[in-house]
Amino acid sequence: MDHKEKVTDRTLRLLLILVFVGIFFFPLLSWWNQRQLRTFKENTRLYLQNQDWKAAEQAALNWTEREPQNSDAWLDLAEAYRQQQQYAAMAEALGQVSDSDPRVLKMLAMQVDVLLTELQKPIQAMETCERILKIDPQVALARQRLIYINAMLLRPLAMVEQIREAIPLKCEPPEAYVYLLLADSLNFSNGAPLVNGWLKGDPGNEDLEVALAIYVARSKSSQSLKLQGGQVVSGGDQSLVTACLEKYPQNREVLAYFLEQTLEEADLKRAASLLEQAPPEAEADNRFWRFRGRLLALKNQLAPAEASYRQALQRNPYNWKSRLGLAEVLRRTGETEEAEKQAQLGAQGKEFFRQLMELDSPSQITADLLEQIADYALECGDQQTYDAIQGRL
Repeated sequence: MDHKEKVTDRTLRLLLILVFVGIFFFPLLSWWNQRQLRTFKENTRLYLQNQDWKAAEQAALNWTEREPQNSDAWLDLAEAYRQQQQYAAMAEALGQVSDSDPRVLKMLAMQVDVLLTELQKPIQAMETCERILKIDPQVALARQRLIYINAMLLRPLAMVEQIREAIPLKCEPPEAYVYLLLADSLNFSNGAPLVNGWLKGDPGNEDLEVALAIYVARSKSSQSLKLQGGQVVSGGDQSLVTACLEKYPQNREVLAYFLEQTLEEADLKRAASLLEQAPPEAEADNRFWRFRGRLLALKNQLAPAEASYRQALQRNPYNWKSRLGLAEVLRRTGETEEAEKQAQLGAQGKEFFRQLMELDSPSQITADLLEQIADYALECGDQQTYDAIQGRL
């Protein structure tokens, strides 16, 4: 037998050995893996039943490591963490549930609640809500949470966007219409302490820092608030919002706060400077068109002032300040008939603003007030909102 035949013979024997090993070894390995998975599952369930939470945690961890695609393993791990009040780990485990699992919406709703209540992490809660809506855009709870959090964070454009998306899907909460009319004047009596708590769970977050600063600056409360780092502030303190203007010079909410203030004081030079700081996204924000309209009106540049006010109302027909500003410009240019109409709508909007601000909670809106809002929406040219409210009533 020559060398070539010997090599072929050895290769053939090696292949036979590998086939033999494959026939017996791989089924044995599969059987062993399945046996271990059953053991992990049975142990986890047994420990949970016996309320041995630490042992259940370890068994569930073993199970998730061996079978990370199994939603049952993650749910049992989440339960073990919940019983030990390890809420961050619980939220993480709930987030591992597969989007294809029929229980995923319920589990993600639980994750949102944990993130908002126990962990005070609204930004992560919003991310989970966005995930829920990718799975099912009509989940009312996710819409409600996104509207609420954006409102509390004083993010009117993001809040209105959620409302406008929810209305045609018929999953908007009733209080959405309160938020819609108050979008440019969001303010909540519990805003400062709530956002202060959120900021402790997410230090350095721009949205949270800005919202807290504005709440404190607007507050008339004499109660003091202790911030992270030990600083104590009370209602009306301007130091935080002033610091935010320096730290976040293009933040729309900070700029809007100071523009409102400077235009009331008729400080035209500073108002112009602040408007120049506005980021490109401010083009979509009706408030900045209103500020520009007011500035131009104060400069007696009436034609561009009128155009700016109209741009503001196109983006938000409910801003009564834009209505009254436009009415003033129209009176000055001799268009008295339209000026009267705009003034009337502006006064009506101002009265709605007063009534809505007196509600203890936006969810307390009555059917009667909702019907009045529907009629006002129609007068303002918002057919979608009118139809949606009528459908709800």
